[in-house]
Amino acid sequence: MARSSTPGGARKRPSGATHSPSRRTSSSTPTKKKQSIGGNSAAYLKAAEASGVDLSYWWPAPAADELEKSSKYYRRCTRPVGEFMGNWGCFFWTMYIPLQIYYFYGIVVLNKGNLMVPDSEFWYALLFELPDGISIQPTWYCWKMIAVWCLLQFVMEAFLPCFFPFGQGYIEGVTLKNGRRLKYPMNGLTAFFLTHLIYFSACYYEVPLLGLKIEADFVWKHMGSLMTCAVLTSHFFALWLYVSWGVLWRRHVDEPSFEEDYGVFDFRNFWNDYFMGVARNPRICHGSLWKKILPYAEDGFDLKRWWDGRTLTLWILLNWSYLAAQYYGCTLDRDTYEVTATCDATGDWNRIGPASWFIALTHAYYIFDYNWCEPAYLTTTDIRHDLFGFMLTYGMFGFLAMFYPVSFLGHLSGQGKGNEITENYFFTTIGILMYLFGMFMFRWCNIEKHRFRTKVADLKAEYYEAVPNDGGKSTLAGEAEYIAAGLRDYCIFGYNKPGDLKYLRTKEGSYLLFSGTWGYAKHFNYIGDLTMCVGWMIMCYSATHAWPVAPFGYVAYFWVMDIHRCGRDQERCAEKYGKDWDEYCKVAKWNILPGVY
Repeated sequence: MARSSTPGGARKRPSGATHSPSRRTSSSTPTKKKQSIGGNSAAYLKAAEASGVDLSYWWPAPAADELEKSSKYYRRCTRPVGEFMGNWGCFFWTMYIPLQIYYFYGIVVLNKGNLMVPDSEFWYALLFELPDGISIQPTWYCWKMIAVWCLLQFVMEAFLPCFFPFGQGYIEGVTLKNGRRLKYPMNGLTAFFLTHLIYFSACYYEVPLLGLKIEADFVWKHMGSLMTCAVLTSHFFALWLYVSWGVLWRRHVDEPSFEEDYGVFDFRNFWNDYFMGVARNPRICHGSLWKKILPYAEDGFDLKRWWDGRTLTLWILLNWSYLAAQYYGCTLDRDTYEVTATCDATGDWNRIGPASWFIALTHAYYIFDYNWCEPAYLTTTDIRHDLFGFMLTYGMFGFLAMFYPVSFLGHLSGQGKGNEITENYFFTTIGILMYLFGMFMFRWCNIEKHRFRTKVADLKAEYYEAVPNDGGKSTLAGEAEYIAAGLRDYCIFGYNKPGDLKYLRTKEGSYLLFSGTWGYAKHFNYIGDLTMCVGWMIMCYSATHAWPVAPFGYVAYFWVMDIHRCGRDQERCAEKYGKDWDEYCKVAKWNILPGVY
């Protein structure tokens, strides 16, 4: 799920007087430091400076005794190593998570969601005994489906209008470490609705989509194969990112998104870099020809934001397909696993219970809300901090887009026709109340931080635009005074009063918000997501059915992911802000839930 997690705001913008590349290259010692940075070559440094990149702003110089180990020093400051237990941990998670998702899918299709022993018979049935599409063997149909999906979403991202009334503009993101702010087309809401229109039309009129026939209940008949194709696609994507932006990083020096953490520093850390990623904002389509073809190619086509955003819509389409499977009464005989004649020719709306409807509709609203507030996503950890590797290529496509539908509506669809779980009104009511509370907290907290960060970024831009040719007189102190004056009477929400806003400016120029909900805990915005997923799980419970294992698996993964993410963020902030972070923690004492954690 998309969220904002780091309490800080944008990094400081380099000023001409304090951070001049010419001053840093005037002596021999800094030159040696530059040549040793990250193991990169002098040719790279020359090309980077020629492109206008302020290297002195990127890399804080280590002490003299750190020069011999400067490669490790700088790498630790820019790219994460060891967050998932290093190479061995990243290798383990790369292999284990897809297998665990296969297990949850297996108990849904083989045993109606009841626990099973994952022995050789279990895996043999999942691979060879189930019909094509339902088994986890890849099929050409699913390969073509993924290809059509990616092509369609690429075209929408690249060509759909992003200005009112079709979008929210072609806007800048937060300031990167290189001092730039990349532009993003905010046309996600139009793409969301257009994708639905194409999908429903293709299903209703049975018109092939680029030669691919799509049935309304296709997910029931092809989910196993789709999951495997998604795993393989995620690996292909991650490997391409590793090679192009890691091994061959010099190709991207002149690109606006280029930062100091591009490039493979040590091949012995392959699994760490493959899993975590080697670039934060990899972009394609930079050439002059692309700029003539694509309307929004000023900074190139952003792969990570496109992948993260468009896979959310796929999650919703698979949910609708599971509802269609319930409508047609699709079942799978556990003895023969025969797929023929398992879906009725005519549907019955009574087969879809309130739990299924509410889960599908709230998931859809969740993604609609994401696209409605699309600019806010540019300030989240996913865009600002996370690198783009297998953790996100699979996490967004194979895990989120595939496992999320399986864990809830897949579980309910696996119960067969007329199961009592469709009339689970009591637990559905509890789930609805939990969801409403969670969604309110999710949006409230993230909008609060987004408005604060946007205000800081705007004030920072205003300050440097006002003094573009001041002969080096602009200073960080002047920037701080200008921003402080702009925030003095700023109110995030209408009910706030001037002076209610409380924040901490760090020595390196970031802003940590600790008023409003962000004064309760450093990651109070996690409460919303953690509450909503429990509500969805409760809706899948029934006294007449086994405990909802797959929905609980989703909750367990999500809670562990958020708690681990909280720890990652704490370490990053402690290293980045130093004593300022300690001061911030004295105010925001709790991590997620005040009084508990």
